[in-house]
Amino acid sequence: MNIQDLHLEAAKNSRNYKTYEKMGNYYHQNGNLKRAYLCYAHSLFLCNSEEDTKRLTEVIKDWEESHLDELPKAALIIPSVPDLNMMKAILQTCVLSREDVKTIIVSDEEVSMEVTEWLKEQKDIKLVSVKGLTPGAAFNKACEQAEKQEDLLALGKGSVLLPHALFQLRMSLYKDESIGAVNGVTNGVVFGLTDFITPIDRASVYADEHNLPGDEQMDPVLIPSCCTVLIRRDVFDKTDGFDKNYLTQEVSQKDFSFQLLKLKKITYLCHHGYVYTFGLEQSNQARWYDYNHFYEKWNVRLNYSLFPRPDILALIKDPADTPINVLDVGCACGASLLAIKNKFPKSTLHGIELDEGSWSISSLIFPVTQGNVEETLDYEDGYFDYIIFGDVLEHLHQPAAVLENMKRYLKPGGRNTCEYSKHHAYFNCQQSAKRILDL
Repeated sequence: MNIQDLHLEAAKNSRNYKTYEKMGNYYHQNGNLKRAYLCYAHSLFLCNSEEDTKRLTEVIKDWEESHLDELPKAALIIPSVPDLNMMKAILQTCVLSREDVKTIIVSDEEVSMEVTEWLKEQKDIKLVSVKGLTPGAAFNKACEQAEKQEDLLALGKGSVLLPHALFQLRMSLYKDESIGAVNGVTNGVVFGLTDFITPIDRASVYADEHNLPGDEQMDPVLIPSCCTVLIRRDVFDKTDGFDKNYLTQEVSQKDFSFQLLKLKKITYLCHHGYVYTFGLEQSNQARWYDYNHFYEKWNVRLNYSLFPRPDILALIKDPADTPINVLDVGCACGASLLAIKNKFPKSTLHGIELDEGSWSISSLIFPVTQGNVEETLDYEDGYFDYIIFGDVLEHLHQPAAVLENMKRYLKPGGRNTCEYSKHHAYFNCQQSAKRILDL
């Protein structure tokens, strides 16, 4: 049975432990020992047969003895919340969902002494006081309590693990060596709740139906979209850790994703790693301070230049295995190029970006020229299958001259019409481009 068939089998019943054991056999046969172990561990976690539990326990024991260096371990790092009932719901749910994870660390800001005293009574956790520390400094301190070989799962404040989320995030982290971190997805936060168990139970039903295996549910991103992030420990140790100067967990994690890019490591968004998040009041002033600090540090604005253009990318109709050559003019930080590479793994990608801050990021991942498209370009004539202008033409001094010049770099057959052929130039200002130049 191939892996796609096993994914379909899991979709029919995501709690069928036998399916994950089969996945473990598949990955074992194909040489991905880390993913094989995770599948066996998840199978054991879900197992409801006493006989098979004993057998799977022996399988795991044999793996620990024979593949010790290949076993991916993880530590959960959970920020405390000031509401005791919410804290109880979060911790108790995460403990029940821990699978093979041995280390659970709670970083306590000590805002509520009632919460602090309850946490001190819990035997399944390591409690770390982070009173007065910023989120980045708190995370770094909590990491010191994890074992050196453990990957680091930073749960968002107020976030709860749901069925299969831990498994899917860990599987995603070990898809290939280019991945430094993976990011979960979450709900729109809800404020004013007094019952915290019922929302978790309802979200768990959704997670059982949607936290399903499959690498097609992973997208490379420049920054995480929610605050639950799993980081490879060997990669984390090569960074400076989380920047302690940020006041919010959100922006300190976005900053860390940029640190990963400097190591040629990518963060992936996992649509099959859904966690539930309770609403907590946040300071808009702190958030805007962090946005400004991020800009001062990286010369990139968090609300601009970091997201792909799916409307433009949808116009590329080639089969996924086509070895296309693409130039993105005004590629910003490279988000669209990342999306193209994910969909077309055999593509060869180039970019042009005038802004120095954006170029300094995109050039970490792709061959991106820092310069003005209105000046001389050093590309081979007839080389590109696609040349993308996204939000660029309207900023040019001489758009007609640019389009005339760019025509030489397209392969034969390129044209600017509503009916696109195999090789074409795409413009977001199509009507204006038509008037300027008929390719």
